[in-house]
Amino acid sequence: MKITTLIPAYKTKHMLELLTGLATQTRPSQRIIISDDSPNGEFTERLNSPELGYLRARLPIEIAAGPKIGAYQNFTHLLKLWNGSSELVHLLLDDDVIYPDFYARHLNAHEAGSFPCSISARWTANERGQPIEGMPIPEGVFNSLNRLVTLDAGAMFVSTVPQCQNWFGEFSNCVMRANAADLMFQHEFAGVSYAGLWDLGFFLAASIRGPIAYIQDRLGYFRTGGGGHSAQLYGKHMKAAHLGYVALALGGKKLGRLGEYHARLCYHGIAAALIQRYGQQEDMLPFCQVLPQMATGEAGAEERFEQLWSEYLVINGF
Repeated sequence: MKITTLIPAYKTKHMLELLTGLATQTRPSQRIIISDDSPNGEFTERLNSPELGYLRARLPIEIAAGPKIGAYQNFTHLLKLWNGSSELVHLLLDDDVIYPDFYARHLNAHEAGSFPCSISARWTANERGQPIEGMPIPEGVFNSLNRLVTLDAGAMFVSTVPQCQNWFGEFSNCVMRANAADLMFQHEFAGVSYAGLWDLGFFLAASIRGPIAYIQDRLGYFRTGGGGHSAQLYGKHMKAAHLGYVALALGGKKLGRLGEYHARLCYHGIAAALIQRYGQQEDMLPFCQVLPQMATGEAGAEERFEQLWSEYLVINGF
């Protein structure tokens, strides 16, 4: 079973750690495709520097120019370049790090069963790469003696959306089967886009296709701080991440994956967070008004949200 690594490249700061993580895998990737989305090709220039020559020589790297129209567009650009050429595919972001057994454990999971994707636990690290906390893993999963836990769509939806909590992580700690990669190009439930929460949305969409393999081992880390979208609280991506939970709840409800009670829990939680964090932000004021109405089940509120959400996505180029 072969695996391809896709790297949507932009930042050069952590390249040494990124390449070292790939070069030290106990079961390495057979192909690494890098799409350079840096403004002036800085990533490619650094990659070709003599300092990194010894690492690059050990890795099956291919470099392509990125589309330079957005981070998620670079993800899908890479998937088109890969074009289903291996059974498994992994999107690895340029500031995240995988530990030496990452691919070995994910390959073991996929060899044990037909899963749309496997997701491994990970650490959250500071800018220096020091792990500082884990994920809020549900007790039933965390306390399981099994290193590999299978989760169906019911468990996936109910353990994340109502609490507005993505305990799975990001694309960097997920390995997809080729036959699930098409979900990366859809990102909507029942016509409701979950742009802004593409990672969790993909995990949930994949779980509808079949159970997800969750690996208990913490096989890497997500880096906080720096210049990433998660560090920019008032940026459009963080605002969309908040509203994306509402979109997942509404879409999940339309699909019959969430009931009214769980959907309203999400609406209530995001309403409180939005008012606290963005209550003075002009572009968020309409959402601050409609979300409490959704939480109480007011007629027409969900339809008003859908319209506002669609307009927000268009205005902000999602």
